[in-house]
Amino acid sequence: MIKKSQERQSNRWLLFLSMALCLHSGCVAPLPDVSMTKEKVLAIEKLMERFYDNEQFYGTILISVNGEILYQHATGYANRDSLIPNTVDTKFRIASATKQITTILILQMVEEGKLRLDDALTDILPEYPKDKGRGITVRHLLTHRSGIVGEPRVPDLERIEKLYHSRQQMLDLITSFDLVSEPGRRWEYSNFGYYLLGVIIERVSGKPYEELLKEKICDPLGMANTLPDVTGKAYEKRAIGYHYNYFTGPELAPHLDMSFVFGYGHLLSTVEDLYLFDQALYGNALLKDEALMRSFFDELGWRYQKVEVGNAGRKIRGNVILGSINGFKCNVLRIAEDRICIVQLTNHKEHNRHILQAWGNVDITSRILAILYDQPYDLPKKSAAYEVFRSLLDSGATAAREKYSDLNDNRQDEFWFIDEEFEILAYELFNAGMLDEALVYCRLAPDNAKIRELISRIQAREK
Repeated sequence: MIKKSQERQSNRWLLFLSMALCLHSGCVAPLPDVSMTKEKVLAIEKLMERFYDNEQFYGTILISVNGEILYQHATGYANRDSLIPNTVDTKFRIASATKQITTILILQMVEEGKLRLDDALTDILPEYPKDKGRGITVRHLLTHRSGIVGEPRVPDLERIEKLYHSRQQMLDLITSFDLVSEPGRRWEYSNFGYYLLGVIIERVSGKPYEELLKEKICDPLGMANTLPDVTGKAYEKRAIGYHYNYFTGPELAPHLDMSFVFGYGHLLSTVEDLYLFDQALYGNALLKDEALMRSFFDELGWRYQKVEVGNAGRKIRGNVILGSINGFKCNVLRIAEDRICIVQLTNHKEHNRHILQAWGNVDITSRILAILYDQPYDLPKKSAAYEVFRSLLDSGATAAREKYSDLNDNRQDEFWFIDEEFEILAYELFNAGMLDEALVYCRLAPDNAKIRELISRIQAREK
């Protein structure tokens, strides 16, 4: 008996030790298998209704598991002036989701023997300056390791992206910048690299990008609503993009000439077309070469990331696209092991962060995954910072103070209090020259160094 008791104590100690080591290393029990029930579909519907009621999502969403569409819905307006609603077949600008399609077109040409990943850029485009292109390969462009400048480094970007650019004008612009690093040495996200891949597709194939897209991807997969967006051209069932102005509400997004984003952000599509593209990646409809398909996920096109599941710190391996362009956002999640696909397209965007709109890849996706994997999650809340901000603008200082007290004392189950949001909105008031309102708002905001600095700036300007 003593021996068995000692063995049990020893086993319990080993179990405790192994759990401690597991927790220290970040190891957690595997997520349960996905099983679909009517209750889970109803839970997803309830969750999304909360986002819609909170006005935190405008656009279209599609959720599928094992090739079956469980939920798709559209909300908000494709055109606010004409009160044209979004529908599930509304076309949105898909921003950087364009890059995955560009990559597949490149890999198809590699598979056909028309191109090699290690072909030199200057051999394919001999007009590209040798001193700027020496050493850059197709692989470098695909993996953002070409050394070609990223857009954040481009001076006067907001002005020049509004202008039409011919292919030659874009090449002149790209090559006007020095390389930020030697090709292959380090990673820097470069939209211009994908612009060049779009040019390579046309040069090698001898066909316009649009024609090759239709022939190689859209027609075989039935993606009838995916096509290039050409500035000034009218399209049926196409969404207009909006930006939030915190003072006046949604307004037309700043103009962007689509010639500027060729190859990396110039496509329109729908949630269903992007779902069809996702499903085709499981077979050989797009690429027959398995090694090339693996490289698409491992290195070249759509790499794996850890994705949050619910609010208990759980994560799962998946492929994520986070696309953003003037007035539009695109979020696509793909979890291959359970054939989950979640596509979100929205035509409302904030210029600072997400105070009014939900983070598609966190707020929405993580909660949907929690439902699918039977994990804990909470229903979405709204921004207390913005609610107080609106009360101040609409009804004055006393109303704002009362609103803050009510939300803080009675409604924290509905509203979140995030310091950074108070800081952002305080500076919005300050930058708009509304010094009295900014000071009132700062007095209500959580006390921190940024708010104290802003109070000092307001008081200095008032003297």
